[in-house]
Amino acid sequence: MKQKKEAIKSKDPVTRRSFIAATAGIGSLSLSSKLSLAEILKSNNNPLNVDQLHGWGEAPGVAGIGYNENPFGPSPRALRAINEAVMDVNRYDFGAYTKLEKAVGEHLGLTREKVDVVPGREDFAPSGYPVYVEGGSGFILNQIVMNYGIKWNSSNPTGEIMEIDPGYGGVSRAAISLRDLMGAEVKIRRVPATTDLKHDLKAMLGAITNKTTLIVITNPNNPTGTILSYDEIKHFVDAVPKNIMILIDEAYIHFVREENYQTAVKLAQEHKNVIVTRTFSKMYGMAGLRVGYAVGDPLIMKELRTLGNSLGVGSINCYAAIAALKDEAYVRHVNRLTNASKDYFYEELDNLDLNYIPSHSSFVLVDVKQNGGVLARKLRAKNIKVRAYGNEIIENYVRFTIGTLDEMQAMVGVLSREIKG
Repeated sequence: MKQKKEAIKSKDPVTRRSFIAATAGIGSLSLSSKLSLAEILKSNNNPLNVDQLHGWGEAPGVAGIGYNENPFGPSPRALRAINEAVMDVNRYDFGAYTKLEKAVGEHLGLTREKVDVVPGREDFAPSGYPVYVEGGSGFILNQIVMNYGIKWNSSNPTGEIMEIDPGYGGVSRAAISLRDLMGAEVKIRRVPATTDLKHDLKAMLGAITNKTTLIVITNPNNPTGTILSYDEIKHFVDAVPKNIMILIDEAYIHFVREENYQTAVKLAQEHKNVIVTRTFSKMYGMAGLRVGYAVGDPLIMKELRTLGNSLGVGSINCYAAIAALKDEAYVRHVNRLTNASKDYFYEELDNLDLNYIPSHSSFVLVDVKQNGGVLARKLRAKNIKVRAYGNEIIENYVRFTIGTLDEMQAMVGVLSREIKG
């Protein structure tokens, strides 16, 4: 398998002064000097041991770099919104999720349909935006499998779902659960990735049959961190039969390191068989609050909402998400810190002569030159949480979530000793 060694570097030179400023506050990163990140770390930073770590939301002495959480904590604006809303939890707030749908629609620049508002029932009026909010995008993925991945119009429900291999696999797992629980005949078709671990769209098109019901594209892909361009996805969507639903999961879209990158949201507005899903668990640091959303054809959003549990999204969660969406400075801040840690990690991996997949996400998939599961267990025994896969394509790989520089340096010290023996 061919691996790329040339990492995707930040376009902004990180300096000694800006590096210190970046950790001091949102939006404070100045970019003016010519010192390399490696020089900054050598001259300014004494690596911590793992037992000295205490990351945001993590237990002391643990490097929590296994589940793609945001190590920098949630948006301060989201925390303020939580604080302001917490005193009102004794009251129903039926309109909170509608307000969040409206905020998402405005954030994405979507077209709003005119809605009829019944006097006295304003809180229950739809937002008018083709957005569906739910308690985590994982719930939405399960709904999509239930509604569009399986045909229920007979006594023998069937379906055929297609995903990349290796890929996230959440949709496949949901389909298998439904198959086992309800006796549906669901086939999972996993299409191997290209040699550089991207979606092989040509092969996916060739694998479509008259039984295919749902195709999943995770972009950026998890666990590889690779992306497809908008044009690649558009050509694929145009070629797929319109009776097949296409799910495009953009959980990590905020981390893409490509200027003016275009998401698939526009395609979800132009095609009745395209749904785009996103989450507040990754970039926005709200994994524990469980908020996600889908964008697509208004009728599809209505169907999902009717069968969903939108009123089950707590009002506090909704207001925190609304505040996070508006905090653009926070997103820039997290991206700068993530990219700085990622570039540091790339350099250390080069020093260890380890191949990796340049990532457009908040993690890096690394060829550790041994069984990934065995190494992951060794690292976890030393309180470093990482992820390995029982997939033969990447059996010698480990996925490292990008943590704080303290976490990454502490981890690299342990990883180096394990690799070098």
